[in-house]
Amino acid sequence: MQALKTKEAAVALGVSQTTVKRWVIAFPAFFTKDRLGHYIFSDSDLIRLRYIKERVDLGDSLDRLELSGKEDSDDSSAESCPEESAQQADELINRMKRIEHMLSQKADEVVSMQILQHRKELEALNQVVKQLAESVELLERKLARPPVIEKEIQLPGHHSHRRKRGILRSLFQFW
Repeated sequence: MQALKTKEAAVALGVSQTTVKRWVIAFPAFFTKDRLGHYIFSDSDLIRLRYIKERVDLGDSLDRLELSGKEDSDDSSAESCPEESAQQADELINRMKRIEHMLSQKADEVVSMQILQHRKELEALNQVVKQLAESVELLERKLARPPVIEKEIQLPGHHSHRRKRGILRSLFQFW
């Protein structure tokens, strides 16, 4: 029993890889993938593909074709490779554990970044609160001091009048 990849099956059938993929997509229950998601074709799969090719060459459309024999090939492949399916199950479980671990690690990193961001925001807010407190304290000190009035205090009975000088006198002050 040989396992062919899509390219090898396409060469054996004399069609393009895209055609083989289109046929496989039309009948997904009849063809299997490996653990990486690539299609692998056995001899019985190749016979099915040849049948599809013959029918398409005769003018039948893919949606009118009916394939049979999947149940037989599934039972024989399941009986022939129980170790392989157990190994694939173990690989899937290990892969899921790795993904869960990576997801948990990523979640921890996200939480750490959020905490760091919140800490920076709180420090900025604390700085603003300190500045506001200093401003309020300064304003309170200014309000607590009595205002200094810079007016001349005049004695009663003392009138200070300035005499108006004429324009010429102001120009010639030495007189």
